[in-house]
Amino acid sequence: MPLKPEVFYGRDALVEEIAQLLMKEETSRVCILGPGGMGKTSVSLAVVESPLVQERFSRRHPVWVPCIGATSAAALLETLYVQLQVPGDKQPTLEKIIAELNASKDPRLLVLDNFETPWNAPGQTQKFVGDILRQLAQIKHIEMLVTMRGSYPPCDNAINWQSRNIQPTDEEACFRIFHAINPASKDDPDVGHLLDSLGHMPFAVTLMANLGKEVHWTANDLMDAWLECGPDMFTDNPEQSMNRSISLSVDSDLVKHNPNAILLLSILSLLPAGTTKENLRWWAPTLKKSMIASAIATLSKAALLVQNEQQGSDSPILFVIPVVQSFMRQHGRISDDLWDQIHSSCCHYVLEHACRYDDSTFHIKSKALAAEDTNIHSILFDSPTSQLAHLSDRTMDTLIAFCWHRCDTKPSLEIVEHTLEMANTFGVDRYIAVATWCMGKTYHQIANYRLAYDRLLQAYQLFNSKAQGGPPHSCHCQCGVDLVDAARFVLPGRGDVVVLAQEVEVKCAELSNDLIHGRSLIFVGLALQEAQRLQEALTYLERARTMLTAVGNPPHLAHAYQVLTRVHYYEKRLPEALDAIKESWRQAELSESAFFQAFIAVDYGMILYSLNEDSEAWKLIKIALMKASHVGDTHSIVLAFDYIGYGYLRRGDYRNALSAYEAALPKFYGTREIKGESNCKENVAKLKEKQRTPDGVIGFRRPGLDNDDSLFYPPL
Repeated sequence: MPLKPEVFYGRDALVEEIAQLLMKEETSRVCILGPGGMGKTSVSLAVVESPLVQERFSRRHPVWVPCIGATSAAALLETLYVQLQVPGDKQPTLEKIIAELNASKDPRLLVLDNFETPWNAPGQTQKFVGDILRQLAQIKHIEMLVTMRGSYPPCDNAINWQSRNIQPTDEEACFRIFHAINPASKDDPDVGHLLDSLGHMPFAVTLMANLGKEVHWTANDLMDAWLECGPDMFTDNPEQSMNRSISLSVDSDLVKHNPNAILLLSILSLLPAGTTKENLRWWAPTLKKSMIASAIATLSKAALLVQNEQQGSDSPILFVIPVVQSFMRQHGRISDDLWDQIHSSCCHYVLEHACRYDDSTFHIKSKALAAEDTNIHSILFDSPTSQLAHLSDRTMDTLIAFCWHRCDTKPSLEIVEHTLEMANTFGVDRYIAVATWCMGKTYHQIANYRLAYDRLLQAYQLFNSKAQGGPPHSCHCQCGVDLVDAARFVLPGRGDVVVLAQEVEVKCAELSNDLIHGRSLIFVGLALQEAQRLQEALTYLERARTMLTAVGNPPHLAHAYQVLTRVHYYEKRLPEALDAIKESWRQAELSESAFFQAFIAVDYGMILYSLNEDSEAWKLIKIALMKASHVGDTHSIVLAFDYIGYGYLRRGDYRNALSAYEAALPKFYGTREIKGESNCKENVAKLKEKQRTPDGVIGFRRPGLDNDDSLFYPPL
């Protein structure tokens, strides 16, 4: 009987559970299932070494039956015969084996490791292997612990198995394994990223830690090698080769005899996050629906496919574990034609679901793109097909559509920078202008307003030169509106922003597009409101409201009402402000845009606090923080924290108020919320003073957006 590994973490609960199952006859048939390299054998050995099992089988020691070489029923019998040390002649038969097992009625444990080899052997072997297993299971005092690659235990209609599908080791255990083997890695900040890339597979983690220790490589060095070579990194010892472990499944007769399974495995190996059966029609258009079921069944039997349940959905994710993905990507196992087909499918999927946040189908289409986000990113930016040789109009349209999706949901500078680089390489002015515009808007979404303004101005000028005195294009006008939005935080004079906003509005009026024109009117109104020209602002905002109501566009109508709210609020017309913000919030909820909901929820909370409706105000501010955090909207996050601190002050909760203001303070940088930042700093100092002198009467600054500049004195 081999011993469990010297370094063995993260499986204590599973080992204890299986040991307990083996204590009772009715639960003493246990099958550990899962992909290769997950530690099924290690768990079974740990179970055997557990005190419970050692005590129960003290009279007749557990029997280790390595089945990896048993490629037939006869070979399985021979292995059993040898491991049981059956006396007499060397002619193994099932009868002799059963007689040996019945020689004593003391409990005895058979550990059949790698049982997938005989079970999945070619020909009619499975029936004979099943007969052997069933007869062994009929011996009541014989308990069985089986490990095998697969999703279902053998003879599951005849044997009452206690099946356990082994999962990847948790992150903490992987860190312990890695650091125990390679102590020099304890302060390496990149170990976590490396463990993620290995899918937390304990065998891969062990091999990687040993390699790092032997060659004195950092986790980043190991990561670079893994991305380049995959499992080929570990080829020195054939018996300890990850390639060999994976090949036992990938190159098995079970898989080889099903071409559709090979195709599905190849496709899923190019989709790092996996996909649903429903979405396979996008990724695998050549795989007929009638063939998918058998392909899934084959890969499941070979433990190459994992089906991960999704919360709130009855459609599981079909997923190939990362080390198998890496194995399949090496040495031309996936043809260039299939790489190209996946790239084409990706473009088709993105373009079919492309839309902006103000499109009525945004909620549905953005969810569809989010579901495949990791796969799209990998195919467009990480795979060989994303390189220069594959640049085309279709690829550029796809890259830009995906950039806008991420800009409107989860902004990523990495994605838009790569897209702009590709646009410059492709050399088409239209793509360069749109990619530059998207980069500017992305900077705006993460509250880097200086760079947002610079990029948007650059894009606006590119659109200007492209128009060459002709009528403006819709992209030109929309970019102009975004430029005005960024200019509010950058240009030194409020009057300069008003002038720019009015110039853009004139261009938008030429389009005969009420949606774009209405949006430009909002920003003229906003610029005037921030310049404290409130009556003029009201005129533009009423025009915008009327125009956008006719268009029926919830996000921009929500924005129009939100700016109207501020005009009424700063004119101290609270009833009108409340009516406007209620309608703004209603439209924001219809829009299902987290960005709009975040900043409108802040203003709704602002109005409610001014009306002393603290409970409802608190709910809205928490919603604002949640929505803003989800999409990375730093500006709304800082405004929400400002009001959270204020909310705690209104309760007399000074400790939590200080935490909120301290969280807000560093986020004010670059937002141009000068009053809010100043008030926040002052409140932090005053709260620390309050900690030193609890009985002191101290007045605090209200949030930067508040229309009341008087000090606030919390309740005693």
